[in-house]
Parts: sequence; structure tokens; C-alpha cells
Amino acid sequence: MKVWALLAFFCGSVVLQTADPARAFSQAVTLETFEADELLTFPQRWSALRDAQTAQTIYRVAEEDGNRFLRAFSEKQGIQIGLEHKFQPKAFSFLRWRWRAVQLPPGGDERTEKTNDSAAGVYVLYGNRIMPRAVKYVWSTTLPVGTRATNPSYWRAKTVVLRTGPAGVGVWQQETVNLYQDYKDLFDAEPGEVLGIALITSSDSTSSVAAADYDDFVLFSQNPSTATDTVSLTVNSLP
Repeated sequence: MKVWALLAFFCGSVVLQTADPARAFSQAVTLETFEADELLTFPQRWSALRDAQTAQTIYRVAEEDGNRFLRAFSEKQGIQIGLEHKFQPKAFSFLRWRWRAVQLPPGGDERTEKTNDSAAGVYVLYGNRIMPRAVKYVWSTTLPVGTRATNPSYWRAKTVVLRTGPAGVGVWQQETVNLYQDYKDLFDAEPGEVLGIALITSSDSTSSVAAADYDDFVLFSQNPSTATDTVSLTVNSLP
């Protein structure tokens, strides 16, 4: 149900266009920093993929040392929230963000439906409106870093483990993924356009509690660890 709700949300929505792909060389697009949101509110540019009222109790903007970010606290819940944004993954191949696992769902194992919970998960949805594909990057409770598996509830979605277990819990960690190359490796095909990203902190499958923080989602046309002349472009808020 988690993945099907995600697909239905993006496939029935109008999405925001990015900068012209022809100008993508050494550019960055800031997707979200949460700085424009009011404290203790649901982020204004995001939408719940189902049960909006409950989602607003799970995901709220928080602040620490003058920095605003998204805080997620899930108690026996598993609801995604999505940010619509349409772009060509070959033009903007790298997605960077920060996250901080706070509480891991005990026994979480993303390979089976009965244990498919993650302290933190970031989806990228690739456009094929009939049968879309998705990649979910997770901070797993039990699976080793580097694990790649098919989502147990939707065979056209893949899970990639970026971090695992209690090491680093409570500390901000920065991730950079090559969403273009990952798609090619996982599906052995060229990706279609990206429709947007989604987040989930889930604990419904394990009937437990999960908590995490998210911040600073940025797209890059080059690997930000090697690019030296990146020009920052900020995306306006959705109406």
C-alpha cells in the first residue's frame, strides 16, 4: 500500500518544471530547505499521499541552532509525503540531502512486507504514467549498507540501503546519490523523467516507533564533491 499510494499521487498530479535541461551544466536546483515554513507546521510545499490529517501529525517543521528542518515521528504509522518536481535525470543526475535517524523501528527489514519499515526513506519516482518505477533510499534498521532489493509490495520499485543500524543515530548525515546511474543499474534501462521525490518514516509494519529528521534537498548536474563552478538556482514555492 505504501508504494501504490506514492504512485497514485504523482501520476495524477501536475508537476513543476525545472530549468531548461540545456542549461544544466554545473548547475544546482534547491528543492527544499524548509526555511520558509512556520515552526511546528506541516511543510507547505509537500502533500500527503494519503490520510492528510494523520500525516500532519507525523511530519512537522522544527528548528535547531537557527536552522529549520523536517521532523518525522511515526508510531505504528506509514504515510508518505511528496514534493512534485519534474526534471530530466540525465541533466540533473545527483541528489543530495541531509538526514538524521533518531529512532530505528525494531526489526525493520525492507525486503519483506511484514517488516518493511525504515527510520528514514527518500523516494525518487521516474515517469511512466502507466507503470512508473521508483527508487527508495533508506536508513535501515538491519540491512547492510549497499543492499539493493525489490520492494516487497511493488516489483517496479527498488530499495537501496545507504545507512544501517544505530551507528550515527542522532547525528546529521549527508547523502549524495547518482539517481541517473542508480536507475540504470537497478533497472538495466534508461530512466524516464523524474516526477518528484517523497519521504517516509514508517513503523506500521513492525507496530513500533520510528523517528528521523530531513533537510536540504538539492539537485546537481555534476557530482557536487567534484564540481568547482556550481551555480545555485532556487526553485519558487508551489502555488
